[in-house]
Amino acid sequence: MLNQNKSQRGFSLAELLIVVAIIAVLASIVVMNMGGSDTSAREAKLRANVKLLRGALTAFYADHGFYPCTSMDAYNKNGDQTKFKRQLTWYTDERGYVSRKKSGRYRFGPYLKEFPENPFYTDKSKADQVVIDRKNERILEDLVKAVQNANGNNGWYYEAKSGNIVPNLGGATFPDKYVEF
Repeated sequence: MLNQNKSQRGFSLAELLIVVAIIAVLASIVVMNMGGSDTSAREAKLRANVKLLRGALTAFYADHGFYPCTSMDAYNKNGDQTKFKRQLTWYTDERGYVSRKKSGRYRFGPYLKEFPENPFYTDKSKADQVVIDRKNERILEDLVKAVQNANGNNGWYYEAKSGNIVPNLGGATFPDKYVEF
């Protein structure tokens, strides 16, 4: 007859399976709760970037009397997005022409340190792209409705005549609420 010491007794298979199941349930709860934190962080960054862009456009208008891409005798009258970004991140003169260096002529700006990305794009080639609409002049609510139905292929949608800018996240890929930021 074998004499089995209580100190040498191990766990049974059933006990081990119960412990593994409890750990798996707890781990899945933690993972599910962490899944939404990335979205919340992106939403917060998107809100901040929209506010930054709107503030920069307002400051540009205050200095120049027009929004980028609207004055027919100004730099970027055709609505080029590279020139648009430069108008907000470089120094400008009274007609909106740009320079990397501040001088007596180029005394306005820069309005942004760098042009912000739309954080919902993992494709960085689209995150800071801007669709520039030089034809329409909608109030922000109407612009939001138009962008909700758009394809959402670029980071931002800027309407030059009104000076409104919104995230360009339309289409089925993103929830509509993001364009309302």
